[in-house]
Amino acid sequence: AFDENFQSNDDHLWTASGGGFSIPIRGREAHAGVLIIEDISFLEYKGHYLNLAFQIAGVFGLALENARTYEEMKLIHDMLRDSEQKFRTVADFTYDWEYWIAPDGRLLYVTPSCERITGYYPAEFIDNPELIREIVHPDDQSIVGDDVDMMASPDRHIVDFRIVTRTGEERWIGHRCQPVFGENGQFLGRRASNRDITESKQAEEEKAKLIIELKAALAQVKKLSGFIPICASCKKIRNDQGYWKLIEEYITEHSDARFSHSICPD
Repeated sequence: AFDENFQSNDDHLWTASGGGFSIPIRGREAHAGVLIIEDISFLEYKGHYLNLAFQIAGVFGLALENARTYEEMKLIHDMLRDSEQKFRTVADFTYDWEYWIAPDGRLLYVTPSCERITGYYPAEFIDNPELIREIVHPDDQSIVGDDVDMMASPDRHIVDFRIVTRTGEERWIGHRCQPVFGENGQFLGRRASNRDITESKQAEEEKAKLIIELKAALAQVKKLSGFIPICASCKKIRNDQGYWKLIEEYITEHSDARFSHSICPD
């Protein structure tokens, strides 16, 4: 047994009889346990027993520390995996075509939805950042601008333009982008969102076309209104130039009405 009469130093503790000892098992940062050796048979070899016990305690300490480190690393790995899954769920499943452009013009991330809108894969845009401008409709190149040219601008960029997809289809894009910054205020580039607004643009065009057609139709409509000066005797009507005209002629000139003549019974 070990009691208060043990002889000790910083590394181990001997029994009063010198026939046993205890050695602390330490990890890199904390006390992990105690290795106890009792009743050494050959006291003349107790120094060898002590050295061997130190080695065993060191192996135990390292094993326990590695086990603790493994658990911590597994916990961190699980947390990173969950965080990545949340990021992928938010980023990869956006309906709009989103991308992040670095200060040097490289595309750091492009959402998979770009394929649905343009027919091109995310990797194609990342490998060739100029592809974004290359697919812009030739007639809209001048209004699109360049995210790289306005990279350091604090302003938002909002513009609608057309693109030509991989299959040659023409689509309208609603483009929105703005600068992004890190927690310390470091400029990280620009974040852009491209929405397919083809259907809404087509609806606007149909509405504008309908308005033009209605205006054209209204321009063809003639109506009589106000006071009409008519002779009480011959029933002729005086026009704006002061000439008297037959009532049939006047009404025909000022409306779409037409006359057919016949004789009534009276």
